[in-house]
Amino acid sequence: MFKDIVDAMREGFGTCLKEIKYLSERVEAVEKKVGITTKRKGTSAQNTTPPPKPTLEPGKEDARYLEKSDAALALCCAKSDQTRKLAASQQSPYTANSTAKVIIPNKKLYRGYNPFAPIDKKKLKELADWLKTCPHYRTPLDKKPRTSRTWWYQILRTSLEWLEDCHIDAWINVLRKRYNANPQHFRSERMCFLDHLFAQQWRFNFKDFKDSKPDQNGTIPSFCQSNKVWGTDIDDIYAPVNFADSHWIAIWISIPKRHIVVWDNICSSISPEDLDVVMESFLYMVPNLLVECASSDEQRAQNSQEPFTNERPTNIPPAQAGDCGVYTLKYIECHALGIKFSKKDFAKANKKTMKDKMAVDIFQELPDTHKSENKDNDGNLGAYEG
Repeated sequence: MFKDIVDAMREGFGTCLKEIKYLSERVEAVEKKVGITTKRKGTSAQNTTPPPKPTLEPGKEDARYLEKSDAALALCCAKSDQTRKLAASQQSPYTANSTAKVIIPNKKLYRGYNPFAPIDKKKLKELADWLKTCPHYRTPLDKKPRTSRTWWYQILRTSLEWLEDCHIDAWINVLRKRYNANPQHFRSERMCFLDHLFAQQWRFNFKDFKDSKPDQNGTIPSFCQSNKVWGTDIDDIYAPVNFADSHWIAIWISIPKRHIVVWDNICSSISPEDLDVVMESFLYMVPNLLVECASSDEQRAQNSQEPFTNERPTNIPPAQAGDCGVYTLKYIECHALGIKFSKKDFAKANKKTMKDKMAVDIFQELPDTHKSENKDNDGNLGAYEG
């Protein structure tokens, strides 16, 4: 009987020793993979002969087994923590230390395109070479005819030069074209861009507004018609506003919020009292228009003729007198793309680059726009009149 017990214990100890040896080999393999070199006492790189198996007393085997298991578990936990810690250059400001992301430069990715991307020098040279072929290329600016392409582009590219209605509308048409081609690049697929005529005619005809029958079903302007209806298909409206032929501002009309935001890059150019007068027509006419253009009685009942609210933020990047036009257009573009107004992007040092890039983009995307100031003007002068 006693011999049988001894044999059973010896067999059990032998099994424990095999398991310990296997676990020890696994620990060493993990250490090598991690790059940890632990020099055990009594071993060396040259000594490849396994040490003699120790004869352990009964009761110590379980303690050794648990010790090895704890060591292996601690090592695995340490390895797991190590892989979660990315280098500072690899960390994203949006996803912290996520290990399930592609390591990319720590830069913001734009929804569609970067409105402040560097100018393509090749395209800039193409524009310059084309302008040199104009008969009025060397004529002083004040003596160039307005039909000259060099007059059109020189005005656009010159710092502190007042942008005419034709320049403003040209860039609005570029945005319309881009939005029509790739609406997914913008912050919403329920928006529209209006040219200067919108603000001009509404302000001039505010008193007669209630007797007018404006067409806001997407058939004006003739360029890139959307055929969308305000309130039904459109939530956001962007438009440049010309104040007294001396200052450009941008407005964003949010139909769902019943609110209008005014982006004024030189707030001192318009007093609060004058701004109230400018905005009055929009605050009252837009809600009135939504009621009149409702497609059903049910939708008409949902709209209110109560005036919209408005605000003029003062924390946007400022501009110098004369550059208000290009800043106005860039405010509209950036907001439509879902990009915040960065003081770095709108810095004074970048304004010439902004104008040059705008000129290159217009030349590439709408090469004949300089030939006509605004084809919609003459045909649509009565669009908002009774």
